[in-house]
Amino acid sequence: MLRSLLVPLDGSSTGERCLPLATKVAQSSGARLHLAHVRFPSGPELLTSPPFELDGEDFPEGEDVGEGERQPGREAEYLRRWEDRLAGEGASVASTVIEGAPIADELADYAAEVAADLVVMSSRGRGGLARALLGSVSDEVIRRAPAPVLVVHPDRKDKVVGSPGTLGHFLVALDGSPLAEHALDPVRKLAKATDARLTLLHVVSDPTYLGPRVTGLRPDRFEPELEGAADYLKKVGEGLRQEGFEVEEMVVQGDTPAASIAEVADAQDADVIAVATHGFGGVKRAVLGSVTDGLLTKTRRPLMVVRPPAE
Repeated sequence: MLRSLLVPLDGSSTGERCLPLATKVAQSSGARLHLAHVRFPSGPELLTSPPFELDGEDFPEGEDVGEGERQPGREAEYLRRWEDRLAGEGASVASTVIEGAPIADELADYAAEVAADLVVMSSRGRGGLARALLGSVSDEVIRRAPAPVLVVHPDRKDKVVGSPGTLGHFLVALDGSPLAEHALDPVRKLAKATDARLTLLHVVSDPTYLGPRVTGLRPDRFEPELEGAADYLKKVGEGLRQEGFEVEEMVVQGDTPAASIAEVADAQDADVIAVATHGFGGVKRAVLGSVTDGLLTKTRRPLMVVRPPAE
């Protein structure tokens, strides 16, 4: 059951693109929304702080204003407006401005403080440097947050692929490892709340990357790999069906897992892609980690990233 959602906002319209999805999750599950903005402290840190935008008015880095007129009041006002708006839509909402740095660390700490079950955020904010900064923040939040992170990344026209606020179909990428299956628990919670159907996907890829070497999968090995993947997904799917979920299994062959997952998500019109941050230990962990990184750049669909517990 979902009880608490953290939604980081940077004051930009692009940063707000995650709100329809976050609101849908909150309304469906009854979870409380915690809106948060992290402001860098006064001083040199402002040189690396993205400017804040409120209703189209920019507040540049290092703006020389009196302490009583500094951004915290403007930022708190911005969050309160969203708090009032979302409360009017029936959501339970709270908001706060956090002062500190680095941003990802502050958000991770606050996620723990509010016992967030899920972090919902956009992957980038405004254009140029600020956009790059927010993209890096989302990457770091994925690595540090104590909860899964649902990333919404609009395209260059500031639009989200799919229907904003829709959570009817989850594509869950699995690689056959127990750690990758950690993605299933938050998917269960979300899918149960939104009555969503699930598609389980296993990509059998060639070539297989092993450090600096590249070794192709022999043609005579494809069939056993595909059959083994199908058997594995069937077993996982049966367990989910017994829990009442509508489940489909898919095994595809592709050159790279990230590109194949993104293609299937588009073909299936999935509302959310779910993946763990890594699979097995050692080299295989690095491979699946690269899959997650690849998806963050290859798909414009919402991506839920689950970081399994430390081994």
